[in-house]
Amino acid sequence: MAQKKFLIVGGGGREASFAANLARDGNGTSVYAIMPHENPLIARCVRETGGSYLLGDPGDPDAVSEFASLHAVDYVFVNADEPLANGVTDALLARGLRAVGGTKAAARIEWDKVYAMDLMGRICPEYTPYYKVVSDARRVGDAISDFESRDVQLVVKPQGLTGGKGVKVMPEHLATYDACAEYAEQLLESHPGESVLLVERLDGIEFTIMGLTDGRNLVTAPATYDYPYRFEGDSGPGTGGMGCFADSGAKLPFMSDSDLADCRTIMSRIISHMGSENLGFTGVLNGGFFRTSRGIRFMEFNSRFGDPECLNVLSVLSTPLSEVISRMWDGTVSDQSISFARRATVNKYLVAKEYPSASPEAVDFEVDDDKMGELGVTVYYASCVGADDHGYNGGGTSGGRYRTIKKSRAVAFSATRDTIPDASDAVNRAIESHFRGDLEYRSDIGSAKSLARLMERAEFLGM
Repeated sequence: MAQKKFLIVGGGGREASFAANLARDGNGTSVYAIMPHENPLIARCVRETGGSYLLGDPGDPDAVSEFASLHAVDYVFVNADEPLANGVTDALLARGLRAVGGTKAAARIEWDKVYAMDLMGRICPEYTPYYKVVSDARRVGDAISDFESRDVQLVVKPQGLTGGKGVKVMPEHLATYDACAEYAEQLLESHPGESVLLVERLDGIEFTIMGLTDGRNLVTAPATYDYPYRFEGDSGPGTGGMGCFADSGAKLPFMSDSDLADCRTIMSRIISHMGSENLGFTGVLNGGFFRTSRGIRFMEFNSRFGDPECLNVLSVLSTPLSEVISRMWDGTVSDQSISFARRATVNKYLVAKEYPSASPEAVDFEVDDDKMGELGVTVYYASCVGADDHGYNGGGTSGGRYRTIKKSRAVAFSATRDTIPDASDAVNRAIESHFRGDLEYRSDIGSAKSLARLMERAEFLGM
């Protein structure tokens, strides 16, 4: 079989999972990458498959398209928020390259929260929560008063991208309506030209579903449950996601078949609308939803795989990722051609103590990759580099030493088992036995106790 070259755009844990899956595909698959730092796992996959990588800005359309053209890659998988918002896909398509990922116009569904909510209000009003858009600080007070008069708590969202850290919820982050108004005014002042989205706070359980699409057809991956809060018991500030789980089937323990059908209806309508508008959407439509006593309600869309949710989905993807990407380009996505194993998965990120704030200095840590593998736990390096004398350590027979490089998640550990608690316990045991370093993680992600609390909440809400 002729060699196929796949270019990955980005250097985080999500992109590391792409690289690892592509490298496992075999069949002449070769991994290429453009990343901001030398991610140890991506670099290793590139070298093992005979590809090449560039340390550069994955959000630079010219740099990505030049690198893709230079190496005559067959497919480029654009699947991170900044490259999509910057129009990297558009630049690649303009050069006649096979780029899978939304165009800038299609990715607006993620980088413009107001646009996404207005779109839902028109196309799927029965699933859309009550909301208001404010673009003038002088109007904030009246808008907040409207929620207060309805006795409805709210969520304050900036219009643009914030890496999952700009959204604040009442009362966890904003104790009063006055605090909501103050934060909304701060956002308007710090982001001139943008609006603020005020949304009804939904009383329910949040989850996500990734829709794999060629712009016309849609295959939904198993639903995932994310732990966005920094500390055990869901306390502390919001983060990019401390970890995630998926069950051994399409839905989560608190979901019904009709919930799953409603989510698919929403995503199918959105994909159909974008197709009718010729917006050029291929890749992954990431739907954020709430299961409430009133049924499914929409929260947000992302125009790419979520991180850490991607680690769950790719852990149980039975179809080679290289085939999935090519089908997204060819327009042959279907439930018959893309399938998932019926296994539960859990992943957990390790972070510096100060996360999500910046750390005063880098943190060194060690991972025994082989021992992790023997326990059936996969390691996905993210915001870190090798810390040996040569600046690179790909792990392997003797493990490896690594160093965090910025205020983000350093490394993720993932396990696949028959049940969610079994997978959670496997990750905890692996970290305690074969990880050394001053990083922290949430041991409660996917635990039996956490699941019990989740189901108690579902029962309390009448779900």
